Amino acid sequence: MGALWSGLAKTGTFPLKSTLREPSAPKLEGQVGEDGNSIKVNLIKQDDGGSPIRHYLIKYRVKHSSDWKPEIRLPSGSDHVMLKSLDWNSEYEVFVIAENLQGKSKPAHYAFRTSAQPTIIPAVSQAAARRHAASKLVFPRLDLTRRSTIDGPGLHFMWLGYLDFATSD
Repeated sequence: MGALWSGLAKTGTFPLKSTLREPSAPKLEGQVGEDGNSIKVNLIKQDDGGSPIRHYLIKYRVKHSSDWKPEIRLPSGSDHVMLKSLDWNSEYEVFVIAENLQGKSKPAHYAFRTSAQPTIIPAVSQAAARRHAASKLVFPRLDLTRRSTIDGPGLHFMWLGYLDFATSD
């Protein structure tokens, strides 16, 4: 055993070089949602700097805009963040910082573009179309002072009450 080690063994003290430091920034991967104006950004943890990560800080904005969205603070166990209701056909940038007791990492950066706003009207079921068409029916001079039954395509209506007025368009 060398002199250094024998001296340290006698005194019981060992010089400790602090290896604790700020964490490394997480790696970021993104996946635009099916709706086209949301994204799931995956956080891939890197070196924690020898101290557990306390949380992640997320900031994002439309690229070249001075207006930042409110900062999001995620717990250390989180592996992704969902950003929703984003502007259509816009380029965004996301910055993520990991923080431990020693400080903050450098920001990780991720950029993406949302889809153009869809112009196609979603398909409507036939039942919903019938309900919509039935809601547009007009019954001029319908006598609602006695029991009545009205039948039509996808419509069955029975009036059992009493009204003291009638309207027509």
